[in-house]
Amino acid sequence: MTEAEFTSYYPQFAGFQPAFVLSSCIAQANARFASFTAEDAAEARRLFTAHKLTLYARTALPEGSAPSRALLAEAGMPPQRITGKKAGEVSVTYAAGSSPASSAAATGLADLPETAYGLQLLSLIRQYRRTVYVP
Repeated sequence: MTEAEFTSYYPQFAGFQPAFVLSSCIAQANARFASFTAEDAAEARRLFTAHKLTLYARTALPEGSAPSRALLAEAGMPPQRITGKKAGEVSVTYAAGSSPASSAAATGLADLPETAYGLQLLSLIRQYRRTVYVP
C-alpha cells in the first residue's frame, strides 16, 4: 500500500503531519497480514494505518505547545474503559489492566479496542483466527 492509495481511501488523513509518522505506519501495515487474502489484507492494512494514525493524533501534543513533563505524561495516558455504571447515586467502575483487550493482546495488537478502525480490524482478525483441535 502506498500513501496515495491510503489517502484516496481515507482522505481525512491527507496531509497528516508529521509526514514520517504516516509513512512509518504504512510501512508497519505493509509488513503485516500476509496470511490474509489479498482483498482482506488490503483492508486490514488500511484499517491498521488509520488506527495507528488516530492513536498518534490522540496522544500528540497540541501544535505550538512546548513539551513539558506534565503534557508528555498526559499525552501518553491511555483512555480508561468503563466496565460498570450506576444511575442512582452515581457510580462508575473503570477497567484495570488490559482485560478488555485480552483477545487482541494475543495478536500483538492490544490497543485495537481504542479506536473505531481498530475495532473493525479486530473483527477482521478474528475471522482469520485459527483454532487448534486437541483431542
